[in-house]
Amino acid sequence: MSTPPPSSLLKLLTLATRAVESELNDGLRARLSAELRPAHYALFRYLDPAGSRVGELAEAAGMTQQSMGELVGQLERAGLVRRQVDPQDGRARQVVYTDAGRAALGLAGEEIRRIEDRIRAGVGEAGAAELRRLLARVAAVSDGSA
Repeated sequence: MSTPPPSSLLKLLTLATRAVESELNDGLRARLSAELRPAHYALFRYLDPAGSRVGELAEAAGMTQQSMGELVGQLERAGLVRRQVDPQDGRARQVVYTDAGRAALGLAGEEIRRIEDRIRAGVGEAGAAELRRLLARVAAVSDGSA
């Protein structure tokens, strides 16, 4: 007897996110010397190309400054980001990508396109377009902008 699929939308979204992040992680581990984990994607997801403060990153990711600071430290040691003086406020520091970090972003983009191509192949072009449309609508409804 097969197990019925999860009925909660939150559960389905979580499972889909984990599956895509896991595949992305596997692809990046094969191509990068840095050891990335899905937790690191919170930083990459929110880091402004011009730089961001740790507090801004933490707030955007919904985590504590201490936790985000630990992720920044790990990615600093991996050579993907660095901290520098904030040009807007010389007393503050901001996190910026290194050249290796920008290269890793490029590789991540390639991996994401590959994953999306595979999803499109599995659900069809129309299904992928509808999925994007519906997910954008869910986000808009959830944040009150729709």
